[in-house]
Amino acid sequence: FILSRTFVPMMCAKFLPDDHRRARDEVHAHERAMRPPGAVARLSARFQRRIDGLAAGYLAALRWCLGNRAKVVMAVCLLFIGSLAVVPFIGREFFPQVDAGQIVLRLRAPSNLRLDATEERVKEVERFLKETVPAAEREMIVSEIGLNPDWSAAYTTNSGQQDAVIRLQLGKNRSKSSQEWAGDIRRAFLATPAFADLRIDLDTGGMISTALNYGASSPIDIEIEGGSNADAFATARKVRDLVAPVQGTADVRIQQRDDAPYLVLDVDRVKSAELGLSAEDVVLQVVVALNSSVSVNRNFWIDSQSGNQYFVGVQFPEDIDRTMDDVLSLPVKGALQPTPVNLGSVVTPRRTSGAVEINHAGLRRVANVLVNIEGRDLASVASDIEARVSKLELPEGMRISYKGEFQRMNDSFTQLALGLALAAVLVYLLQVTLFRSWIGPGVIMLTVPLGFIGVAWMLYLTGTTLNVQSLMGTIFLVGVAVNNGVLLVDFANQR
Repeated sequence: FILSRTFVPMMCAKFLPDDHRRARDEVHAHERAMRPPGAVARLSARFQRRIDGLAAGYLAALRWCLGNRAKVVMAVCLLFIGSLAVVPFIGREFFPQVDAGQIVLRLRAPSNLRLDATEERVKEVERFLKETVPAAEREMIVSEIGLNPDWSAAYTTNSGQQDAVIRLQLGKNRSKSSQEWAGDIRRAFLATPAFADLRIDLDTGGMISTALNYGASSPIDIEIEGGSNADAFATARKVRDLVAPVQGTADVRIQQRDDAPYLVLDVDRVKSAELGLSAEDVVLQVVVALNSSVSVNRNFWIDSQSGNQYFVGVQFPEDIDRTMDDVLSLPVKGALQPTPVNLGSVVTPRRTSGAVEINHAGLRRVANVLVNIEGRDLASVASDIEARVSKLELPEGMRISYKGEFQRMNDSFTQLALGLALAAVLVYLLQVTLFRSWIGPGVIMLTVPLGFIGVAWMLYLTGTTLNVQSLMGTIFLVGVAVNNGVLLVDFANQR
């Protein structure tokens, strides 16, 4: 309000024409014409001549087009058909790759390694990274080994003491992108014989990719559901072998592992009952002996003077050389037993192997084959994978589905395409009410598909993928094309 009453009238008085000042302005204009032009005036005149030349060329081209309407329409139609022909050659991905400056390396050591043995292998990998990536190209290396049996286990991809997450922070003045360094590290790692028993997968997406994947570690997740556990793992291995040779795939792996060593203690329930022990009581006493009472029951002691509370736990002395006989000689005491008895008198030990990770979809156990991408767009790699996996014969009751970023990309593209169609329809209906005609808005909307000619060819020639960002730009194109069309049709109606 204040600007409309002060600044706007002042500017109007200065720039809008005024008859009583015309004579004075003509005198001033004659005086300015007699002066030699300055540097700014010469530059402005040169720029204006260029603009006038472009306008003259545009008018000449427009006259030719109006005089050769049939040829122009035919050429535009052929160009539109040609743009449709290049669409299959345009890659598709959910979100364009970004150089986040960090490489996350997830390391899997053999499942029978203890935490100290895993630490030694991680040190070897850290030395390898320092040799592969020069000091000038990196800032720091941070490793996270194993996991704690606590809430923190929900925030790591480690499944046990044999796993590690190694984060490599690249320098700001690096000579290569994160994706290029990840490819070099992957190839050098696979070529190192000392790492033949280790498995890695690398992630360079950063926070954006993690958010889009809902925390998943790979963009393509092939989920195998149904059948027995043995059938699921056998099918997962077949899928992995089919997917690995596809161009553009990297770090193809089965997420679940079934080779973890387990020590099973079969409780003699009859003998335990005679001692006043249940199977749960026996197991809890074993856990306390091998770990601490904190894992079973949390006790607190409150300092009466300071009011601070402290955890109180009972723990047996740690012994890295503990044998099976030492475990079986652990004391176990029941409510009806005045003196403790050895653990070996109520349990029978046996060794077996089992799962490291267990995943469920709904209530059914599943196996997952995870695939990373290198050098190709997501949709092209996924299409080749689907073509190969579709030829696989599955046991009865088993099915394969695709999860991860690939699934969300298809869902998002479908929703964006629907949004584009609805936007075009709504814009058309709005113009119908404004123009009070069905033909004029129809002519305007015909320019929208022709605008896709530039979209398709620019994406193809620049090697840019069709992603969420480019699709949003395509939706904006509808508004720009309609805006230009409205001006042209309105001008034609006035003439």
